[in-house]
Amino acid sequence: MENAIRTRVMLVDIEQWRDAAKAHGEVFGLVRPACTFVGVRRFIDPEWLVEIEVDCFADSPE
Repeated sequence: MENAIRTRVMLVDIEQWRDAAKAHGEVFGLVRPACTFVGVRRFIDPEWLVEIEVDCFADSPE
């Protein structure tokens, strides 16, 4: 997780953003990547409530 530079959290119910932000902070709190929360209408699987995308940076092997 220490290589995370940006996250996107997509929520079906944007009213749940505080709970999602709390969980995000528990995972990424020390790293503090740029973060965007987005309300979406639905996902492919209607049972999904949240989707998280993470962009990471890693040094190339020498």
